[in-house]
Amino acid sequence: MRITTGMMSNKYVRNLNKSANELYYLHDRVSTGRKFFKGSEDPVSAIKAYKLRREYRTTEMYDTNIRDVDSFLTTAETNLTEISNNVERVYTSYLKGITGTMGAEEREVIAKELDNLQNTILTSLNGKCESKYVFGGTSRDEIPFTVKDDGQLYFKGINVNTTDPDELKQLENLVKETINVDLGLGMTFENGVLNEDTVFDMSMSGIKFIGYGTEDGTADGIPNNLYSLIGKIKDELRSTDFSLEKITPYIEKYEEQKKQVLVNVTDIGAKTNYLDFLKLRNEDSQFNLNEKILNVEYVDPAEAIVDFSMQRYAYNAALSMGNKILQNSFIDFMK
Repeated sequence: MRITTGMMSNKYVRNLNKSANELYYLHDRVSTGRKFFKGSEDPVSAIKAYKLRREYRTTEMYDTNIRDVDSFLTTAETNLTEISNNVERVYTSYLKGITGTMGAEEREVIAKELDNLQNTILTSLNGKCESKYVFGGTSRDEIPFTVKDDGQLYFKGINVNTTDPDELKQLENLVKETINVDLGLGMTFENGVLNEDTVFDMSMSGIKFIGYGTEDGTADGIPNNLYSLIGKIKDELRSTDFSLEKITPYIEKYEEQKKQVLVNVTDIGAKTNYLDFLKLRNEDSQFNLNEKILNVEYVDPAEAIVDFSMQRYAYNAALSMGNKILQNSFIDFMK
């Protein structure tokens, strides 16, 4: 078969274009650092990269959840610490009122001080993290604690001093409320029930540490909640027939109940420490996944540069060989 100049020229141009395309491809690898740009170029690596990136996006979701929980716990700890400090101030104040030979006027001063501390505690109980009430349990948009015209404290519309069995049951359920968040513990379900060991509970129900009901279950019994106990103590301090015997039961109950605040402060501290561990764990996971993604999707820079340089050399050589491969034309002979 006769090989014409046109056939040689066309084949040379096709091969030269192929070499140019390869050169551009290798140039893109150098500039972007990527091993491939389409899944069809390396299907196995593309599948691996997809799985790794999906895992990384999951860790980003965990990272967002951890930051939100951390902000919430920080606010809760701040407010609960304020409550704890004010509870101690109440203790210091009424000690001054029941010792020595104070008169009615001095006890009235202490009672007013207790008024202020009681209001401050109520403000902290209704503390917010962004737009959510910290101690509202699951219904974090509804103000948790209110004081109505009767002077009684209410939690989500239920009198904390109630003796009604149904309302007491409701308060008991509110104490047990949970807000479970997936922070990368491998959330699982067993027979359709959430495994609580695989989630993080961030709920903070104020009724849990402030207390509810009465000691003997009757309307005239000693309250179990700190707010009402402060009210009873200041009422006794203002009483015209004040006596240590009458105020002592309320003080004893108060000192017993205030321990629950300290228990919850400790509980928040433990949760914060655990959250710090989860934060470091998630950061390590992200770091490891990043390394895997780099190994699967990105080429070694030195290797990419060498491949590009060799292809550029081959392309330039092909260009220089063009004049030698193509025969002289009829016009060239006429010169």
